[in-house]
Amino acid sequence: MKSVVGSASEEDGSEGDHPDMTVAPLTSPAEAARLAAQHDNQVSRLLASESRGQHAPGRCAWDLVAMVGFSADRRSAVAWIIAEAIMKFRCGNSRAFACWRAAALSANAVTEDDRELVLSFVISVFGRPGAVESDDAKAKQGKSNHLEGFVAEWLWHLIMKEQKAAHRERKYLSEPSYSVTEQGEDGFAVYAPPGANVSLFFRLWEIKKHNTENSVVTTTVQRASDQLNTRGLQYLAKLTSAHRQTDGDLGILFAELGDLWINADPRAGAGVGVATSTVSPPEACFSPLESTLGQFTNAGQLEGLLCVIENFTEFAVEVRRMVWSAL
Repeated sequence: MKSVVGSASEEDGSEGDHPDMTVAPLTSPAEAARLAAQHDNQVSRLLASESRGQHAPGRCAWDLVAMVGFSADRRSAVAWIIAEAIMKFRCGNSRAFACWRAAALSANAVTEDDRELVLSFVISVFGRPGAVESDDAKAKQGKSNHLEGFVAEWLWHLIMKEQKAAHRERKYLSEPSYSVTEQGEDGFAVYAPPGANVSLFFRLWEIKKHNTENSVVTTTVQRASDQLNTRGLQYLAKLTSAHRQTDGDLGILFAELGDLWINADPRAGAGVGVATSTVSPPEACFSPLESTLGQFTNAGQLEGLLCVIENFTEFAVEVRRMVWSAL
């Protein structure tokens, strides 16, 4: 099977990490939404994907999802799906989402009366359009990392939400935090194996965006693995508290999260997700997860998701453009 991305010429995948920036006409939100609708508004249907790693004891089975060499309109369609999902989540039951979506699709800014309402759901992550010059070094240094991290979390969330597998059925999937800097888990999923009267099991995820200028992908995976190893139990404690009123089998699982993690119970497990521009990831890029969380020895307890997005910084800005288009 031909890989969805290139092969690394070096073990660390350092070559080919800096694709040339492309210049293409901007796709309108309406055009992006039409293309997204043709793919059932699912990012997984617009991206290329393949399975990597090994589903074996102590090993990390991982999926490679890629958007490399795609047309500008296809990239914009993915950006629109992410932007729409973000705004729907952030606006809750407020009328702000309907105002935002109608304005974005009509290429007309929201009315002056609605602008501040919509902005209140946007500013904390995306900022205010025109608030700083694009060449403002301080703005780049601070906001861009938050923006890319936020987009990485939502990309992971949508892929996991759309994921279907014969060996398990998803029963719960946490939503990304309102703020990318909020302390706690980045992702958490609960599954049930096929059949009746079976025990629920979970995966605790750490999601990172990988800066190809500073390190190789394995370095970011190591950092995420270390974070799960040192803070995972605290993240699970927060989840136990937050779901203290959940009942049924799911409520029982939330009450037992800490014990299951400490004992490396077969129903516990961990995952690392990374979004990167590295178009030639090494085959063993999730090996740090295997060594750092080596207590999880059962097959399937360790999972990975690598999202290879050509010019990821540029793509995160495209998501922001979709959000700002109504303002």
